[in-house]
Amino acid sequence: MIRDDEFRLLFEAAPNGMIVVDQAGAIVFVNAQTEKLFGYSRGELVGQAVELLIPERFRTTHAALRDQFEKNPQPRPMGAGRDLCGRRKDGSEFPVEIGINPFHSADRALVIASLVDISERKRSEEHVRFIMNELSHRSKNLLMVVLAIASQTVKRATSFGEFQKQFEGRLMAIARCHDLLVEQGWAGASIQDLILAQLEPFADSAARIDAVGPPVILHPEAIQQLGLALYELATNATKYGALSSPTGRIVIRWAVDHSRTPNKFCLSWEEQGGPHVDPPAYEGFGHKLLSRIAKDLHDTECALVFDSEGVSWRLECTKELVLRH
Repeated sequence: MIRDDEFRLLFEAAPNGMIVVDQAGAIVFVNAQTEKLFGYSRGELVGQAVELLIPERFRTTHAALRDQFEKNPQPRPMGAGRDLCGRRKDGSEFPVEIGINPFHSADRALVIASLVDISERKRSEEHVRFIMNELSHRSKNLLMVVLAIASQTVKRATSFGEFQKQFEGRLMAIARCHDLLVEQGWAGASIQDLILAQLEPFADSAARIDAVGPPVILHPEAIQQLGLALYELATNATKYGALSSPTGRIVIRWAVDHSRTPNKFCLSWEEQGGPHVDPPAYEGFGHKLLSRIAKDLHDTECALVFDSEGVSWRLECTKELVLRH
């Protein structure tokens, strides 16, 4: 037994698990933190082989490593370059860091092991890895979207100035989508907030935009697609549609059909009081974008109509785009 009472008190007060093992690998002392970490009382541990606290698959290897340490006992971290695990009384395992230090009492050689549960650190590391993988994935997707926008914009631009203006406007539309998602930890965003954000550049016309619907939180995938669609519709309405006329207005409605499984999300954009609208002679970027949404979101139907009352666009989606409503 360890004789120095002050030494015992020091070990007992340590925030780490402290285990003292003799040359045969038998436990001769543990502190209260060790009992807490492993779920054993010290009476159950003292006299037992230290391998009791190690997962069975590592016990044979550990005994061999103990023998090697006895040949050259030096203070060092245990298991350098390897992930170490402790085994609780109930059989569950947890990641640990262990430092070992040789110690000579009055009559024998001992080894002191200081043990720290690093479960929280491991969880944080896994979370960081997840975030980095997600960031990489989203960055690649964003770059693909930006390249597609640049390619389509340059095809229709008649001058560099026109290209720059259109391209910057569309990039800012994407940025507003991302700002909403970042604010919510990339856990979706409100359709109402999305509409307000995308119509912000058209603030002079805000009083003529009637947007009504229930509280709905949309999946991040839908936020970017619908955000770009709303921006393109508003841009077109400002140039040629309802917002180009002092008496024009835009009515936006959305709803969730609870009678469907999965629920169906519906969104409509209707221009009223604007100039007469004829179908365009060719599909511009906005027209192509609105047509592609059905393909990109899957299980989605879109309808774009040019009539005397103005442009109308309707989206119906049975995919799980709605996170909460």
